[in-house]
Amino acid sequence: MPSYFIILLIIGLTTLLASFSPIVLKYFKISYTIPFLVLGGLLYYLKAPLPWPDPIWDIDSTLKFSEMVVIISIMVAGLKIGLNYTWKEWLNPLRLLGITMPLFMIFVFLYSYFILDFSGALALLLAAVLSPTDPALASEIQLNEKQSDVSKRNTGVEYNLTAEAGLNDGLAFPFVYLAILWSKKDNLNSEVWTTWLSYHVLYKIVVGVVVGILIGFLYSYFTTKLTKKRESKIHQAFVAISLTLVSYGLAEVMSSYGFISVFFTGLFAHYHAHINSERNNYEPSLEFITNVEKFLIIFWMVFFGGSIMGGILNFLDLKLVLFCLCLVLVARPVLGYISLTHSGLDLKKKLAISFFGIRGIGSVFYLTYAIKNGEFENTDQLFSIIALVILISIILHGLTVKRSISKI
Repeated sequence: MPSYFIILLIIGLTTLLASFSPIVLKYFKISYTIPFLVLGGLLYYLKAPLPWPDPIWDIDSTLKFSEMVVIISIMVAGLKIGLNYTWKEWLNPLRLLGITMPLFMIFVFLYSYFILDFSGALALLLAAVLSPTDPALASEIQLNEKQSDVSKRNTGVEYNLTAEAGLNDGLAFPFVYLAILWSKKDNLNSEVWTTWLSYHVLYKIVVGVVVGILIGFLYSYFTTKLTKKRESKIHQAFVAISLTLVSYGLAEVMSSYGFISVFFTGLFAHYHAHINSERNNYEPSLEFITNVEKFLIIFWMVFFGGSIMGGILNFLDLKLVLFCLCLVLVARPVLGYISLTHSGLDLKKKLAISFFGIRGIGSVFYLTYAIKNGEFENTDQLFSIIALVILISIILHGLTVKRSISKI
């Protein structure tokens, strides 16, 4: 049988399995990512004719695939949050971004540099790549559409994790760029620091925010006008995807951070409906883009499961395995809890938010991006470290998230 038809069969059966998986998974109370991780390993074992890693991921295809998953997931996070939350309610996510994230990066950098004997550039890259939580794999513990309504706002675990994951992917990018610059220089001299601070930090972040707000605002404005004309109709299902691509594309054309732009577009797509306290009939369809997100994640998980079987973890030793376990089980929970000490949340919520700092697809994107654009050496171990951290996160959080969230 030609490989093409086998691939079609695999895609069809996988999506069919995904369609019926909620019926089964509700009894086991596990994440939908785990069965498809196992399926990927099984398909690799059966030698399914898919473009499996051998064992390192292909840089270009992995970069583009992971990029698409991440920007879709960031838009979902932005749309779920909207402008329903006050500055005071944003303080806790900002604590995670301003305290947990930099402390986590410092820990990873120091450990990698002094204990693992990585070069400065490689240690910084690992710290930057592992710092963001993942909006894609964390989607099951984020706000749902009902919780994002103004009348049913959730300011606990789901909201904080959604806001954190939506923003920190973009905020990790400056440090990835700093690692890239370092890989091309013998040291970080004043010229490098000046370029990094003025361009990679200030310009790229500010322009990314402005582009995102502008696109979201303009969409909200024009659709509010259309709402007054009942005969006007648009295909709402396509809107969220379109806004994602327009926002990301324009931001990147302007050499800013597309991840940040997409998130702010999602936030401001509801702007006029929010200030007028009325529903816009042309709001982006959250249901459609969420299904697209899940579709992409499912096939990403299949390939990730295959890469585990294919030997992506072969470059690890015991010291690196313990390091990865420490990151997921100790570093994130402890540093997350520290940042939430004065948050006003109860103990259970603090522990849950601290524990569910899921690492995932964003880390893969950053790693492949840096390797493609930098001059790093001995990166095979980084692939193994990232893969193991993601694997631990998928299994540990995937087995516990539904039970834990239901009890909070």
